[in-house]
Amino acid sequence: MILYELDAINEQYFSPYTWRILMSLNHKGLYKDVKRVPVKFSEKSEINNKGFNTVPVLNDNGTWTGESLQIAKYLELTYPDNPSLFGSSENMNLTSIINQMLDLKILGLLARIIVADVYDVLQPEDKEYFRKTREKILNKTIEEVELKSSKYIPILQKELNPFRKIIKTNNFFTGSKPMYCDYILFGFFMWARNTSKKQLLEKDDVLWHWRERMLNLFDGFAKKSNGYEIT
Repeated sequence: MILYELDAINEQYFSPYTWRILMSLNHKGLYKDVKRVPVKFSEKSEINNKGFNTVPVLNDNGTWTGESLQIAKYLELTYPDNPSLFGSSENMNLTSIINQMLDLKILGLLARIIVADVYDVLQPEDKEYFRKTREKILNKTIEEVELKSSKYIPILQKELNPFRKIIKTNNFFTGSKPMYCDYILFGFFMWARNTSKKQLLEKDDVLWHWRERMLNLFDGFAKKSNGYEIT
C-alpha cells in the first residue's frame, strides 16, 4: 500500500486531508503495511500520471483512490473486518455531510491564520508555486495575510463551538471511541501543529483535551510527527 502526501522540510508533513487518512489507516490497523511517498507542489507526476492533481492518493495493490473521504470509504468497504471508521452506512452518509461543512467553514479561516507558516516549511522549489496559487485565492500577498492572521483566531474559535458542545460529555465525537468524523477535524489541527507556533486553543478548552486524546491515539502516532507543541 502506497500513500502519496505533500512534501515539507524536516518531515513536517502537514496536509490536513492526508492526516485524515493516516489516522484512518492506523484505525484500521493497516498503517504498518503503508509506504509514504512525499509529493511536491511543483512535481506531481507520480499522481498526475494516474489522473490525480491533489493528495492524498492511495495505491492499494494497483487500486488507485484519491480524495480523503473517498479513500476512507474505500478502506471501510475493502477491509470490513477491520475496526469501522463510520459504524454504519447511515453514519457514513452523515459523516459526508459533516466533511463538507467542515471543509467550507474551517479551511478558509485556518488558511488565513497559518498560510505564512505553511510557506515557511515548504521545500524551496515549492515556494513559488505556493505563493502564486495561494495569493490568487486569498487576493493578498502571503505577508499581508500574515499581518492580520491573529484576527481570525477568535472567528475560528466561534466556528468550533458546535464541536465543543458535542465533546463536552464524550471523549470523542461519537462517544467513547474515535471515528472518521474525529479525524476530519483533527486533520486541520495537524495542519496547524506541523507548520505553526500560533496557539489556537486554550488549555482549559474541551477541544484542547480532545486534541490531546487524538494526539495520543495509536501509541502517540500523531504526537511523534514533526511539529510544534502548542497550536
